[in-house]
Order: sequence, then structure tokens, then C-alpha cells
Amino acid sequence: MSDSPPFVDSISLTHPYRRFPVNPCPLSVLLGHEAIARAILERLGGWSRAVVVCDGFSGVRWDVWRERLNAAFAALGQSASWVNVEEALAEADSDRNAVIQFHLTDDPIFGRLYRGKITDFFDRAKLRRLAERVAQNPGITVVYGTGAALVCGAGDCLVYLDVSKEEFQNRCRQKAVANFGCRRPASFGEMYKRAYYIDYPVLNLEKRRLLPQLDFVVDEIHVNSPRAVKGEPFRAALAQVAQAPVRIVPFFMPGPWGGQWMKQNFGLPPEPPNYAWSYELIAPENGLRLGSEREWLEVSLDYLLWQEADAVMGRPVTSIFGSSFPIRFDYLDTMQGGNLSCQVHPPPDYIRDEFGEPYTQHETYYIMQAEPGARVYFGLQEDIDPAKFRKAAELAKNQAVPFDINQFVHSLPSKPHDLFLIPAGTVHCSGAGNLVLEISSTPYLYTFKIYDYLRKDLDGALRHVSIEHAFANINFARKGRWVAGHLKPAPRLLRGDSEAAEYMLEDLDLLFHAIHRLEFTREIADAVRDRFLVLNLVEGECVEIETARGRTELHYAETIIVPASVGEYRLVNRGSRACKVVKAFVK
Repeated sequence: MSDSPPFVDSISLTHPYRRFPVNPCPLSVLLGHEAIARAILERLGGWSRAVVVCDGFSGVRWDVWRERLNAAFAALGQSASWVNVEEALAEADSDRNAVIQFHLTDDPIFGRLYRGKITDFFDRAKLRRLAERVAQNPGITVVYGTGAALVCGAGDCLVYLDVSKEEFQNRCRQKAVANFGCRRPASFGEMYKRAYYIDYPVLNLEKRRLLPQLDFVVDEIHVNSPRAVKGEPFRAALAQVAQAPVRIVPFFMPGPWGGQWMKQNFGLPPEPPNYAWSYELIAPENGLRLGSEREWLEVSLDYLLWQEADAVMGRPVTSIFGSSFPIRFDYLDTMQGGNLSCQVHPPPDYIRDEFGEPYTQHETYYIMQAEPGARVYFGLQEDIDPAKFRKAAELAKNQAVPFDINQFVHSLPSKPHDLFLIPAGTVHCSGAGNLVLEISSTPYLYTFKIYDYLRKDLDGALRHVSIEHAFANINFARKGRWVAGHLKPAPRLLRGDSEAAEYMLEDLDLLFHAIHRLEFTREIADAVRDRFLVLNLVEGECVEIETARGRTELHYAETIIVPASVGEYRLVNRGSRACKVVKAFVK
């Protein structure tokens, strides 16, 4: 089976990559402010006096929400008083500034995860005064803003506005929003860093706490035409979706080394100069669409993992990782692009002690496409002198003196279906001419650049390198011969024959996940054994995943989660070529 037909580097037009997958479930979606306003008033049951709490995540356009929902209430003959929870934000003082600065650090990229609560950012006396104001209002009062539920709990109707991380980043670039607890926007880099280390951990705790109480969930991505569903059907939809294969919404970003393959084959907008990254499955960042192709809403994947952690991931996984989904799939596109930066990731102790992450950023590169002459750089040259390597990196950073990474970094040719293992501490980068499917542990921010060819980012600023962090984490024992012998394994047959077989690609003790490949001409049976699988169709056109609850399609290059609840399943080839499906799981 390993001698299957040659890899085809074009996608069948009959089975295109689906940019916006929807997970089917019965949901009645309210579209637009007037429909949402009408449903809220129906929920209140004609009360003349009531409190509507509109809470939400970082990045919501609260100004638009208030203006449009208020107008919708008025059109329905109902007036409302509005109370902004931002009035109760704590004033900055030296102690609070010191705490925030400790977590944001002086580093332009890396900080420490904030482990506090949303109440840390509010003045309790001001919250009490807002609650008293609400209690005295004889009509309908809408308490709104991030943290609104702190004023008077769920009130008589609790609405939560969710906005995708992709859209949040877009709004940060446009300076249309500010970070949680901040009055004004900053540069994109500052805002994303604060969001990752402060906003996300703080607001996720609050969003998770509110999930069982929500009367409405609002998808606020399309700010002028938001979508909403009622809370009970939403929670029921999450329970249903957790019993079948789940595709999440990927998103794509350009970069200075980015390539053209995804742009040409995934139907992406043509305006960016390239696409460097695809967030296929990076659980803290991705969205989840629920409903049908005609009627859907998008929320963060977090909701599914919080409510249905055991059903999705399985008890053996949640007993270790909780609701943190521990495996990520993403694409790195350097086809007609350039080399990634020469880089390294931190081992477990370092990432925990320095940044507060519970587990580290191990990686693997699975080669989906490769141009002639493409290479992957990983490990060090046998004769490396660490002092010379560091000096060259420092001269590049401080005096813009370029150097050739081949002097120090080992490399090997790459071809489709090669797998390169990159445990933390291994110097590495993809060379130009590769489409890499990165199958890795979920932490994704902790790339310590050693050398970036004196490149500028797409905004024209010199890209930051992290020499101190990098050289504190390089494992200088991982040199060419050892790396070639240990970190580029050959597939090993586990079961099957020329018609259907399963191969082990990776089972390295340093990594907590394993990678297998299913190869078949017509179909293959498999099972989820008490823990989730992540699948990607790396060769072929389309397969159908058959489970006890129905059928789900998977097209070439798409990624899908098969929850622990699924049990036995079957992959059936719906294309004209033999198929290869990569699967990853926690060991």
C-alpha cells in the first residue's frame, strides 16, 4: 500500500476544500437586531419592568449593538434604559499596573498567562452603585458590555455576544475596538499580545461560568446583521454535535514567507499577497458553525469543549488536559514562498515557569506538497560551535549582518508524505517550496526565532528575534545523524494489506501524541478507542466517514475531529483515486 499512485498536486474540482463548514443540528436562528429584540421581549413575557443583561467577549462592537438593538426595541413599541458596565471599571493604580505589567512583561511578543478573575478589573463599589441604579429603574433596563453579568447576575434575560478570534483580530487591525479593561485601542501587536495573555484567559472563565444560564447566544461577527439562538436549543445542539465528526472554521493569514498554494487551491480571497498560515484546528482560536447551510451561527469552539469535554475528548484525555484540546493541525505554506525563520520551542519546564502554559509546543511537519529541491531544516550540523552560532545570530540582530543557516543547521530533502518530528528544543524550520501540515501540541505562540534573514513583516517592521529565549532552550545534542535516525521515522505497518492498511508514522516518547496513516482503495474500518482522533485527507479526493449516527464528508486537505463518543467508524472512498488519511491522537 505504500506504493500507492503518485501524489497529485491539484484538487478535484468536484470536491473543493470547504472554507466555512457547518455542523448539522436543528437550530432556529434569529437574524438581525429586530428579530433578536422581538425574541427578548417575548422572553420577558410582557413585563413592564425587567433587566436584560448583554454580556460578551473582547472585540464586540458594543456601540453598534446598543444603537441597533435600541432602535429595534423602539420599532416594536418598547423603550429601554441602557447602563454600560464600563462605568464600573477600576481606575488604573500602581498595584494594578504592576500586576498587568508583570504578565505582559517587557518582551514585545511573550508574556505570562493571567490567572485572575474578571472581578479583578472592576471596582466593587461602582458595581454596587450600578446595581442600585438598575433596581430603581421602573422600566426595562439593558445592562451591557463585557462583564455586564457582574452588575445583577443573569437578570431576567441573559444574552451573550460572541465574536470570533479572527474577526477580533480584524477589528484590532482597524482599531475599531479596544482590549478588555482598556479605554483606547493600541497597535495590533500590543492588542493581540494583551488579548492572548489577559483577555482570553480572564473572559473564558466568565463565559464558561455563564454558559448554563444563557437565554440567548449571539454571533456578532457580522456586526450589522447578528445571528442569535436561544440558550436551551444551543446547549442541546452542542450535545448533539459532540456525537458525530466535527469540522471547525479554519482561518488564514498572510506572512512575509508565505506561499501561493492555499490561495490557488482553497478559494481564498485574492487580495493578500500570500497565505502563510492556516489555523485548521487551533482550539483556542477557531470558531464552530452550528445549524444548516441555510440557517447557522458561529461561536467559539470553546463552548463545545466546556460543555461536552468527555464526549468530545474522552475521559483519558480530560483527566490530564481538562477541557484544553491538546492537538492542533495547521498549514504552513512556503510554495513559491520563502524559508520560515530559524527557530526553536521551549521544553515543558521552561514554558510553564516563564509563561504559565501547562504543556509545551512539540511539533511535527507532515509534507503535503513539495517543489523539486525543497528541504526541511531540523537539528544541528555535526561540527556546530554553539558560541559561533550565537555570535552569528547576535550580529544579525544587532548589526544586520546576514549569515547562511546551512553553516549551523542540518537539513534533509522533503517530499510528499514525509514526516519530520520536532520535539521542543530542536532547531528547525520549513524551507521554501513546502506545504506543511503541522501536527502538534496546541500551544502555538512560543516560537523563539534565532534568525529571520533580516526580513520585515507585512507592516514594514523588522521581525523580532528572541535570542535569549532561543539559546536557553536549544538542545545541542540534536545533531544531523541523531536527528536523521530518530526524528524522521519510516512508516511501520500495523495491520492490513494492499487494499486497506494502517501504518504507524510516529510514536516518539518525547511527544504525547501519536500519528498514524490509513491507506485504502475503497474503504477501511477503524474505531475511536476512548479518546478523540483528528483526521486529515492527505491524498485522494473525498471520503465519507460513516458512524452509527450518520455520514460526514471529508474533502482533500480538510481536517476533522472524530469525538471519543463515536466509537466504531468506517472511511469510504468517494473519489477516483486511492486515499491516505492521517490520524493523530493522544497516546
